[in-house]
Amino acid sequence: MDLRVLALVLCVAIYSIQGAIPKCCVRTSRSIPLSTLMRVERYDVQHSHGACEIDAVVLHVNGRRYCADPRVKKVLRVAMQIRQAQLMRGN
Repeated sequence: MDLRVLALVLCVAIYSIQGAIPKCCVRTSRSIPLSTLMRVERYDVQHSHGACEIDAVVLHVNGRRYCADPRVKKVLRVAMQIRQAQLMRGN
């Protein structure tokens, strides 16, 4: 087999494997600033009984990921309600 073809096959295989590996939080923070919570675009919940080892709330803010302690989810809900109320008032 030509060396270039082999290299191409290896690159495709590695790229395919990387797409299947989840990006897990390995530690969490309990102190997420309110200003960050107010800018959360969406969040995902990471469970320890899945592919990842710890429970976490993954916050997505301006293209960045923050790994938060699951207890932050309660504060996040309040922050999102405040933001929604501000948007409805036009602030």
